[in-house]
Amino acid sequence: MRRGASTPAAIALLLALAACGGAPEGRRERETGLIIQGLDGRNTILRPGMDANAAYSQALDMRAQGNCAGAILKLRPVANLGPGYENAQTALGGCLLQEDSKNLSSDYLEGLTWLRRAADAGWPEAQGTLAIAHSMGPLVIHNGDEAAYWLTLYESNPSRMRIGFTPLPAGDIAAVEKALTAGEKETGAKRAAQWQRKVWLPPAQPAPGIDSERGPRGGRQQRGQGRPN
Repeated sequence: MRRGASTPAAIALLLALAACGGAPEGRRERETGLIIQGLDGRNTILRPGMDANAAYSQALDMRAQGNCAGAILKLRPVANLGPGYENAQTALGGCLLQEDSKNLSSDYLEGLTWLRRAADAGWPEAQGTLAIAHSMGPLVIHNGDEAAYWLTLYESNPSRMRIGFTPLPAGDIAAVEKALTAGEKETGAKRAAQWQRKVWLPPAQPAPGIDSERGPRGGRQQRGQGRPN
């Protein structure tokens, strides 16, 4: 393993910290709609009638114009919808990495988490982006075995034949290939041969009108009850 490489266990710990973050639970707003708590502890409300396709399209336009900060706000609620929205998860992860590409910030860790969710579900663009991140991103997450694993999945993914597939920059992919040792490529290929699709499901949310602190109709719950494990 190259100097500066981190172990898969260390990477898993970093991603777990990104998902949990130690952020306070945050008081849920009592509005009609689906309330989703983001990785950073901030709440997002999906009001009835939200057009996910329109929000996604607007976000892509913003990203194309160099406005990733605005795109992130549009993409978060769409990505949180779960299965079938891996394209939004990938775009969100890419924007979060782009916002702070050389530091292991909370945004970068959140980006890795979204990319991992989409990549586990089989989205090739997410798999390729993870390969680049583990080879060319912040030094602490450099890991040849991880980069080789995701690169093998990206290059062998049959979904690259789908309409709308956006190949990653050829120069970046070539740079990852060049940086990998023969041993790392072999290890990554063995892991990739055991890959199985895994879909991320959003956590269950309270029904509209139920406040997570007070319960139905504002009645105070006993501490420690009525919250997800």
